[in-house]
Amino acid sequence: MNAMNPIPPPAGPGPGPQPFRLLIAALGGEGGGVLAGWITEAALASGLVASRTSIPGVAQRTGATTYYLEMVAAQPGMLSPVLALNPAPGQLDVLLASELLEATRLASAGMIAPSRTTLIANTARVYTMDEKMAMTDGRIDTARLISALKSAANRTILADFNSAATAAQAPLSAVLLGALAASRTLPIADDALRDAIRREGKTVSANLAGFEAGLKTVAQQSTPASAPTMAGLVPQARVAAPAEFTARTSVVAAEGVARLTDYQSAAYAERYLATLRRFSVLPGMDDAALAELARHLAVRMSVEDVTRVAQLKLRETRIARVNAEAKARPGDIVDITEFMKPGMDEILGMFPPFLARPSIRLTNRFGLSKAAIPLTVTTTRLWGFLRLKFLASLRGWRPHTNKFHEEQIWLARWLALVETTLKRDPRAAREVITTAKLVRGYGDTYRRGLENWDRIATSLIEPALASSPPENFAEQILQARLAAEKDPEGQALNATLAAIQRAQTATFQTAQ
Repeated sequence: MNAMNPIPPPAGPGPGPQPFRLLIAALGGEGGGVLAGWITEAALASGLVASRTSIPGVAQRTGATTYYLEMVAAQPGMLSPVLALNPAPGQLDVLLASELLEATRLASAGMIAPSRTTLIANTARVYTMDEKMAMTDGRIDTARLISALKSAANRTILADFNSAATAAQAPLSAVLLGALAASRTLPIADDALRDAIRREGKTVSANLAGFEAGLKTVAQQSTPASAPTMAGLVPQARVAAPAEFTARTSVVAAEGVARLTDYQSAAYAERYLATLRRFSVLPGMDDAALAELARHLAVRMSVEDVTRVAQLKLRETRIARVNAEAKARPGDIVDITEFMKPGMDEILGMFPPFLARPSIRLTNRFGLSKAAIPLTVTTTRLWGFLRLKFLASLRGWRPHTNKFHEEQIWLARWLALVETTLKRDPRAAREVITTAKLVRGYGDTYRRGLENWDRIATSLIEPALASSPPENFAEQILQARLAAEKDPEGQALNATLAAIQRAQTATFQTAQ
């Protein structure tokens, strides 16, 4: 194929031909500079006048590096055109983004014009530090990002180009170049782009394969992929979700079964399903609440302990992803070094309760509760692999550990609060279910979340259930949870609980 979309000459008298304007946004290490270079070289080889400038991002996820290109056909008898060094809002012909949030950032800056701009964006996400550090699921809703982009652009081409790059064993930059060519907006022939790759002379075969993969991906998929699920990340469940659940709950329960079978065993997954069955027949438990319970219960029953961390680090899919990110070619030797720092909670949590509890008291007495042991483990070497393999093999020992025992105590308390609240106020029960979001991760994150959850349960939920829950009980639990999510250190939660207490006291005095 040798398609191109030439820049049209001006119609009659006027200021002359308008340049084609392209803005590329790429994260660090994704080859945005190489991509811009290919396009510039191909434009010059095609007889166009072209310019290119770049603005580096402050950091990989503080802001992308952007590359701005303008190109125009030289007109006989005209002086060399003057091209801009920076993009003007609303004047882009094409915005090409390697990551969905980066495309949204530029759209919010007014760079996309609904009457003009073609948006080509990778739907794969690289999460920001704020998303990763959130006490609960801090990920930005991908569907909302896509909806905003579709309303902002004249035309959108959205696809998971990361998967295409992995399948082609090619760099993302080459796939994006193919996607740009497939959009038929670029005033450059496909063969000129291929020649630019060849002239560079670096990993030519892989880059050409990526270019063809980009062409094919746009031809086959111009709509975004569905939200990522656990499919392919864990072995197929050996226990099926029961048919008595509605479709909404069954989808979540099936994921939970797969997760818990991989985490522990089929019998452990069956315990999960038995709990869901028990709650599904309780008065006041609707489908939305049951699906929410299924999700949080699966997460809490697969708490991250030392054994789980070892399981995940040895996962074949993870090793394949690291190799892809390192752009390793067949036959290359890739070493993966894990930097781990288990704390005393994680280490002593592997002991049986009768040994762990006195040991924990001793560490607290001598101020060692937050001590940690830094470890460097190269999992691609025999000794490092065997160390992690040994930890992962302790899955059968897990039910005998103090960590597992403490989690079962917490689960029993949480489920009891859900069941009791369901009898008194079904709407508040949904909020009690969602408080489980606070208890996540490991180390300091886990400790802070558990402390905040315990404060909400002890200071708000349990006292209300012991008497008569107020009419705004659900709103009180919601506000307390949001305060804990906003400030994991607990100051915002303290202020919120104090405000709730003052309001309750004032209501009681007024009633008297």
